[in-house]
Amino acid sequence: MILLAISFFIIYALFARVNFRLASGFLILLLPSYLIRFSFGPLPTTLLELSFGAIFLVWLWRYAREDWPKILALVKKNKWLFAMTGLLLAAAAIASFVGADIYESRLAAAFSALGIWRAYFLEPILFFIILLARSETKQIFFWLALSTVSISVLAIVQKLTGQFYPPSLWDAQLFGRPTSFFTSANAIGLYLGPIVMLTLCVIARKRRRGADEAIPLLKQGDRHVASLLAMTLIITLAIVAIFLSRSAGALFALGVGLLVFIFSLGWKKLATTILLCGLATIILFPPLRTTAIFQDQAGQNRLALWKYSTEFLTESPKNFIFGAGLRKFFRQVQRPHYDPTQMERLAYPHNLFLNFWLETGLLGLLAFLGLLGWAAKTAWKIKKAAPLIGAGLLAALTAFFIHGLVDVPYFKNDLAMIFWIIMAAIALTSISISSDSARAHRSE
Repeated sequence: MILLAISFFIIYALFARVNFRLASGFLILLLPSYLIRFSFGPLPTTLLELSFGAIFLVWLWRYAREDWPKILALVKKNKWLFAMTGLLLAAAAIASFVGADIYESRLAAAFSALGIWRAYFLEPILFFIILLARSETKQIFFWLALSTVSISVLAIVQKLTGQFYPPSLWDAQLFGRPTSFFTSANAIGLYLGPIVMLTLCVIARKRRRGADEAIPLLKQGDRHVASLLAMTLIITLAIVAIFLSRSAGALFALGVGLLVFIFSLGWKKLATTILLCGLATIILFPPLRTTAIFQDQAGQNRLALWKYSTEFLTESPKNFIFGAGLRKFFRQVQRPHYDPTQMERLAYPHNLFLNFWLETGLLGLLAFLGLLGWAAKTAWKIKKAAPLIGAGLLAALTAFFIHGLVDVPYFKNDLAMIFWIIMAAIALTSISISSDSARAHRSE
């Protein structure tokens, strides 16, 4: 296995050396490959990390010196973005040394947590910087959309055949819900939801010409019917997979994201009509109403997790400021209340605010909220110059946020990468619009 991993690393590095842009795109396709795990001695890693490592080393070797002035210029122009990014990275690093208990030494706890820090924060942020520096990577939406195909198809095949589930899972425990490559049905919606919103704006853009054509991030070189049909098929497969997963959080996030997309384009009456119809459906159908007010088992479990979390955070000033530490939720928060007959062992409290607060401390939570605020504000500005892409970005952020209220949309290798790829898309689009405006101003 080690020889195969080394061979893969060398081949991927050569690939990146020959065509860095294409290798970066393929990295996005390989996001689910974090599930292929192995170790180099005491150091655990994944196929996704090997792929990123190859790209990062090639970038350091060939492009870092050339890109450094561009990175410094980006930092000066986007001080808030990079300040919040640095704070989050620092807060997560500090959290690696928080939360050791009687079951492990502080050194062992820190070593384990630093692996999480590397995979969930350091590597995604480095890839974010590479995407910004190598702004030639202008097909981010296309690669994200393409990355959903294998996930959607496998989920549909699982549902239709009852086969091809991960070896560690049993269909009887899942109640017929597909999981695709993952270990949870909810992971399907967490991955696909924001990307569906981005793909939707690409499809809408392909159907009409306008200001969005000036945005190089989305240029695909053609407007053929085949391209439109392909993107439509991709989004259809993704939506079907989300419905089959029966994730209430994902479906609700998808609906709210769609409303934001429609509303952002100025179709306020249509958005209002859909909203009223959705509320009426929830009120009239008892199963939906029960889920919406957290009266089903999943909702009760989340209320219990949130109760345990708030009790832990308010227990002492130390807990309030530093949280539980990276990947310490079960040991520090859930273990005192753990009953395997009532709820499974969980790694996170399933709420965006509590996830970051407990994992990265109060500083990490504030930094992440600062990043989300920057992203929403920038996407809103983009909407004024490029309505479709701006609406798509706002809808993607909405889907991420809404689903995050009841789940864990960041703390997973692929989801962390997706978040920072979307952040790069927002930043690159904003830079492109600013450059176009500056050129237009100079030509007047």
